Amino acid sequence: MTTWSGTNLVTVADDYDREMVDSNAPLDSRFGRYLAQHMNDLWEEDRTDPKAFLVWAWNVATGPIMSPGYVRIRPDLGSVRLTQSQEDGRLLVQIETPVQHGQLAQGVRPPYSAMRDWETDRYAYSSDGPSRLQAPEDESKPALLLAATLRLPADDWKLHQPAGTWPVEELLIDDAKQAVAVAVAGINEIAGPRVAKLIGAEGGHW
Repeated sequence: MTTWSGTNLVTVADDYDREMVDSNAPLDSRFGRYLAQHMNDLWEEDRTDPKAFLVWAWNVATGPIMSPGYVRIRPDLGSVRLTQSQEDGRLLVQIETPVQHGQLAQGVRPPYSAMRDWETDRYAYSSDGPSRLQAPEDESKPALLLAATLRLPADDWKLHQPAGTWPVEELLIDDAKQAVAVAVAGINEIAGPRVAKLIGAEGGHW
């Protein structure tokens, strides 16, 4: 079970990944099965490119491909994606998060009686941190649903160098897990405090 904090945005569910594998499966990793199924999405020239390989592995490790994901995203966030800049190829982190009215300055905050806000999903079980937010169920009343997108360059990450060829699938899984682990640590470090600042959690800074 994950214990989320104000600056902890993503984590790896490695124990769950091994527990959920069928005993008759050839691989002891659920993540590994998904990687094998999506090898056609990894271009030949991207197999030795640390950035492209990480983006591919991250996409496989998160929703909608894996649900629940090998990488877990804090429930109150919308999404955490990795992309490469079309301009210069640099690695980018993009985080989308709902912003509730209470996080706005007092003067621009609409009264709840006039405008509904994001609501906690009462059907989503979460005993370990923030709950998932959703649009109000009552659609007969006006709602102002705000969201923010935080985009950050990941220039300083020491990316894992994939082998490029994997005679056995276990080696591919190991490369993908190491690549994803670097991203999880990096996202929590560079984006965690900024998201905390944005949503008013303690310890946040820009």
